[in-house]
Formats: sequence, C-alpha cells, structure tokens
Amino acid sequence: MTRTALVFRHMGDDTGGCFPGLLRERGFDVSFLEWHDGETPGNLSAVDLVVVLGGAQQVWEEDDHPWLAEEKAVIRDWVDVRAKPYIGLCLGHQLLADALGGEVVHSGTTEVGVCNVAFDETAPVTGRQTVTQWHSAEVKRAPAAAEVHGSSDLCAIQMLTVGAHAYSTQFHHEWDAAAVRGWSPTWQTEMNKTVKSDNGYANFVGHVEAAQPQLTSLTRSLFDRFMTAQGW
Repeated sequence: MTRTALVFRHMGDDTGGCFPGLLRERGFDVSFLEWHDGETPGNLSAVDLVVVLGGAQQVWEEDDHPWLAEEKAVIRDWVDVRAKPYIGLCLGHQLLADALGGEVVHSGTTEVGVCNVAFDETAPVTGRQTVTQWHSAEVKRAPAAAEVHGSSDLCAIQMLTVGAHAYSTQFHHEWDAAAVRGWSPTWQTEMNKTVKSDNGYANFVGHVEAAQPQLTSLTRSLFDRFMTAQGW
C-alpha cells in the first residue's frame, strides 16, 4: 500500500534533506506544497503524513507573510482536531507550538552549527545527542497538549511530542552531509553572514561530515520510532 506524505515548504530551494529519501524507502509517495508561492493544501483526506520544513520566516510575521495564518490553522486542524501524523522541523516545530497555543519568541542568541541536545528518559532517544542547528527564534512556552523532551544550553525546548501522532524538533535532523554540501549559494552566503565568517559554511560542512555517524543514528532513531508508533 502506497502512503502519501505532503511536505510543507517555505523556501523553494529547500530540498528537505534526507527526509524525502527516508519516506520513499518506507513506500511513501512524496510531494511538496509551496506555501511561500501561494499554494494551499485544500482537502487533505488523501494525505497520511504532513512534514513541515524550516524557513527564513518567523511565526509572528503574518503581516509580511499572510499565508502563515492559514498554515497554522491547517496544522491546528491536522494535529489537534484530526490527530493525524505530523513531523515539524525548526520552523515546523515553532509553527506547531504556535498553532496549538504555545509561545514563540526571538532567541537570546542564534544557535547555529553542530551542537548537543540533552533528551529526557521519555524521549524517543535519550541522553546527549549531536544535532545540527540554525535558528534565531525558539519555543518559549510549550502548548498544554505537548510534552517537552529535549533541551540545549541555548534553547530549553528542543523537542515536542503531541500524543503518539506528532513530534517536532528545533534542530534540523533532516540535514546530512549530502544535503548541506548541496546548499544553494544563497544558503551558503547566509550561513557565512550568520556566523560572521567567510569560512562559516565550509566549516559547517566539515563539522557535519565529521559528525555524520552520530547524526545519522539520531535521525534514524527518531524517524523509525515515529513510523513504528503509527503502525507503519
């Protein structure tokens, strides 16, 4: 049986990293929805899983990006009302929190690079794990319906779950070495600007390559545990 995954995208050059490949390995038909280009999902009755990627937008920028309000309404209906499977990554994590009544704010410090997150004993993974980060906003207050499972030195809410059907992470566990090596020139330049170094992007690629075994283990663990929880 072929299942359908709809990936919400907020920037046209976001490939979704390793996630489309992981989903296709599981037999999913994968398609992208371009919110930033004015696309809307319509009837989601044929969709089994929604994956929401990151983006340069902030959840509160509805005046600049009016579609954010509709996207949050769709996420609220999907996760809270229908209780359907959902994975949120970075902005997708923040959109889930905002949509369900949590609070998202500017971070005190931009968290970027290969970092560590500590997970509690109820998380799908436990202990300190290596992750990749790039964000300047964070979930300040989790929604009442969600549980918090991970934190870092700079960000207290790194992972949320809602029941067994939804999870989101502030970190980018869709990124692997192949994905970051293939970043567009725009992303490479923005990384350099963010870390204030002409070598910022190159250094980031090197750090991701060195940490690839740990990153792959984390991604697979989270992904496989979630799929198992859905009966897939």
